[in-house]
Amino acid sequence: MFKLNYVFRIYLLFLFFCGISFFSAKNTSLVVTKLTEITIVFCLFINLSILLKDKINELYKIIFLVSVAAFLQSWQQLCHFVIIPRFASITDLLTNMKGNTGNINILAASLTIKVPFLLIGITHFTSYKKWFLVVVLFSVTSVIFLTGARTPLINLFLIFSVYIIYLVQDNSFKKATLTKSLYLIIPALTAILFSNSIFEKSKDKNRYVSLENKIGRINAEDGSSKLRLAYWGNAIELSKKNPVLGIGLGNYQVESIPYEKEAADDFVVSLHTHNDFLEIAAETGILNGLIYLSLFVFVVIINVRNLVKSIDRNKRILSLLILMMVIVYGIDSSLNFPMYRPTMQIFFALILAFTVVNNSILNSQPAQNNARKIKIVSVVLIVIASLTSYSGYIIYKASNLEYLLSTDNINMNLKGTLTGDEVVARIPKYPNTLSTSESFYEYAAIYYIREKNYEKAFKCFSKASKVNPYSGRIDFYKQLIASKRGNIDSAYIYAKRAFYLRPRNYDLYKSASYYAMQKKDTLELLKQHKIFSQFRNVPEAWSAVAATLESNGADQKRIINFLNEGLKKMPNDSILTKRKNTILITNYIVEGQNFESQAKSEKAIESYMKALKLDSKNVYVLQNVGFYYLKKGQNKEAISYLLEALKYPGLYDGKTEFFLGICYLKVNDKANACKYFNIAKTKNFSNANGMIMQSCK
Repeated sequence: MFKLNYVFRIYLLFLFFCGISFFSAKNTSLVVTKLTEITIVFCLFINLSILLKDKINELYKIIFLVSVAAFLQSWQQLCHFVIIPRFASITDLLTNMKGNTGNINILAASLTIKVPFLLIGITHFTSYKKWFLVVVLFSVTSVIFLTGARTPLINLFLIFSVYIIYLVQDNSFKKATLTKSLYLIIPALTAILFSNSIFEKSKDKNRYVSLENKIGRINAEDGSSKLRLAYWGNAIELSKKNPVLGIGLGNYQVESIPYEKEAADDFVVSLHTHNDFLEIAAETGILNGLIYLSLFVFVVIINVRNLVKSIDRNKRILSLLILMMVIVYGIDSSLNFPMYRPTMQIFFALILAFTVVNNSILNSQPAQNNARKIKIVSVVLIVIASLTSYSGYIIYKASNLEYLLSTDNINMNLKGTLTGDEVVARIPKYPNTLSTSESFYEYAAIYYIREKNYEKAFKCFSKASKVNPYSGRIDFYKQLIASKRGNIDSAYIYAKRAFYLRPRNYDLYKSASYYAMQKKDTLELLKQHKIFSQFRNVPEAWSAVAATLESNGADQKRIINFLNEGLKKMPNDSILTKRKNTILITNYIVEGQNFESQAKSEKAIESYMKALKLDSKNVYVLQNVGFYYLKKGQNKEAISYLLEALKYPGLYDGKTEFFLGICYLKVNDKANACKYFNIAKTKNFSNANGMIMQSCK
């Protein structure tokens, strides 16, 4: 069955190049981890091929079993929306959909690849099985639409189109063909209406929108598409770095981080390039990327040939099923990363096994039993099974440790269930990183920081730097240690190093700029701000730099120009507008006071009024206008502005109340004058008691 099959040979060649990428990898631990995973899938392919040999006649039983699985998987999610709990948040229900796949997008993909089974089953079965599968198709497509994922929409459109075209070509334009097509289309249309009704209740305007809005957003200009294009570009650059053997299987999740520092915010890393073909080319060499691609090409060629030439209906139907599965898996491979997702790898192995079995029947030859060869193959298979089982167990222990670390949430908490020593003792041989790409030693060091064992923390950080030195987290935590020890110079160096590794990270920027302010390093502060503001517009960042420039005695005009640059990027931002207005108002007050001292009263009031236009509730401007009118003998106007000033907080020394009392004396309102003199006295204004003695007896 395998001997003459090109799919089997190409798959073996692909595994070979994945294995030898070990010799070019910086992190060999990740190579062993990922090689274990894809070898297990290869073993699954072998087992499925042997299991399905000579069982093509059982195809519809397999289709029905997969359909039952699809029903259980989808209904588990759908039941939450059929009877919505009274106080449930629709958005929370939507975002928490993941089933046993661990991720909402993987859930959508794993259901989509089962749809071809449903389509074939509905048009084949009769009576209760047909109606059951119609219900399953509604359930599955409803959940797919509710996930809000866009790639499955493309896949659904293609596989529905392919299958309906096949029905028309196979049966011509007959009434039966139309009826069969309606059995497929009506459940999907009903699912669209159902999902849109749920989206309307969610009020979400981003991911969870109606199908027509979702389709309208599929373009190369939205944020998700731009980020994918950036990841693809990074993968191409990495493949150029080592075109023959690549950077090492599984190493993309670490080695891609420096390429993403200008594309991803904070500590976000891609982990995968969202295109399995490009990721394989980057990790194991361009040639192996082409080999992996050719695996799909051969599968398509073989099954198209079977579909066109075979006279056996079951073989044609199986080839059609394989082709529809290849559409789903191939597009998902081009836009996502199904290679390391077990729920998708089961169907990848099934695609190849079906192809081998279907093709081996067409080219069947008499079996030549050779006891020696059988023993050799059996021993090889047993050895592979033993090695992958043991390796899988080690990987499981790493996964368990990651779960415990996640439960402790030591990044945010001051103490966890584990200790630093316990984490170090549990660190496995491989993988040496979490699924998020950080080293296990990095987390051990954070535990030691919480325990104030800084020597052990530094030793662990040293080991972690050899695994993943690119995220900036290690230098960030070293900066914390240096700060706790009072070594500000070292803390400043670590903070700057962390920021330049991840210049879009706001937390790292804040730390670096904080120490630049402490050291009064204005040039470095402006340099950091220029770099950070190229990528992100954060009003607080502009405001903090402006405040530092002001405290360091920078020219007011320079500060205003700096804030104007920020307002060009964020025209309606209240934080920057308030900071700018505060500076301008202070300038207008000083300007007005200077004009008053020069007896230029008209210009003085003009300055004060300019300030009031910027902030009509500014107590200091209102107070100065009141004093201006008091000096001019316009007591009623003075009273009006001074009373307005007292409506707002900020005046605590009693001065405003005292002069308000003076104004009331001048308009012969002794009662109010004494009232405000007494208030000024309670605020300890120096002249208040004298005026009370003089005027309020």
